[in-house]
Amino acid sequence: MLIDRKSQELLREKFEKELEKIVDLKIFTREIIIGSENPEYAQYSKELAKEISQISDKIKVEFFSLQSEEAKKLNLNISPTILIGKDLGYSIEYWGAPLGQQFSVLVETISLTSRGESGLNNSSKEKLKNIDKDILIEIYISLDSPQCLQAVLLSNKIAIEVSEKVKSRCIDVQEVISRARQFNVSSVPTYIFNENSDFLIKGFQNEEKLIKKFTSYGSTRFEEILAKEREEEKKKEMLLDNPDYPIILNENSFDKAVDKYSFLVIDCWAEWCMPCQMVHPVIESLAKKHQGEIVFGKLNIDENREIANRFMIASIPTLLVFKNGEKVDSIVGALPEKALEKELNKYMEV
Repeated sequence: MLIDRKSQELLREKFEKELEKIVDLKIFTREIIIGSENPEYAQYSKELAKEISQISDKIKVEFFSLQSEEAKKLNLNISPTILIGKDLGYSIEYWGAPLGQQFSVLVETISLTSRGESGLNNSSKEKLKNIDKDILIEIYISLDSPQCLQAVLLSNKIAIEVSEKVKSRCIDVQEVISRARQFNVSSVPTYIFNENSDFLIKGFQNEEKLIKKFTSYGSTRFEEILAKEREEEKKKEMLLDNPDYPIILNENSFDKAVDKYSFLVIDCWAEWCMPCQMVHPVIESLAKKHQGEIVFGKLNIDENREIANRFMIASIPTLLVFKNGEKVDSIVGALPEKALEKELNKYMEV
């Protein structure tokens, strides 16, 4: 048994709560292993899929040979290959077995496809509406890299959001060494668009960065979109009354904002900080929800070191909470929306 009983119960609860439509898993393997393929990975993938399908009747598993007509039609030739949600209209592929923590990404992808919800923030969804080219995103990963987990899930989310245009393909470099060498993949994660090494991106990209690069490649209207974004960014730097979005602060506007707004919460972050990326959509949501009560701001500490030093920010994300011009709290770490809202409610009553 690959999934222990405790994990089965947790998955059963998750699937009962989240699954809506039936999700298909199509597993392609071959009997005669070639190249760097691992026969144990093929068997593992089949057993894992069986056990998942036994946990929920909303997960349907089908097994195919790579010599089958179905495999030839889809141009598949790596064992194992897993397709997720093809019957629902999604193009999400795993080349190699979802070992270790990649299993959690597989589970989350099943959940998202069942609900037909990408989980991307609203800003990303708006940008992706402009994709008018067919795009294959390949993510080359290793199973021992935490950043690869986020990279695969983000790519899968894009394929769910723009299902008619985008295919997401996760490739384990150890399973497909020859292909990784073909595209000169030297580190993970590495993204390649449409099997073109001229469009290769090394290193983890947060949602905002990847969506921007993705749109630049996949939309004929990118320059127009970029100009609009710059205009919106300038607006966000203005200290307007009652904004329903996080304002962008710097060393010139920080003190002015503290003096202007009676209740101000400033998200101190940096581009390289993964937990910071988790906080951004929470802040955006709360800014809309509490418009007129709380003003939220964002401060990039790498670009504003003087302020980071002044408030002795040693760990990010850190939220600086100001009431009537005075700092009343520092909230360190990436809290879920309800937990953060509970912390801030204490100061709304004062």
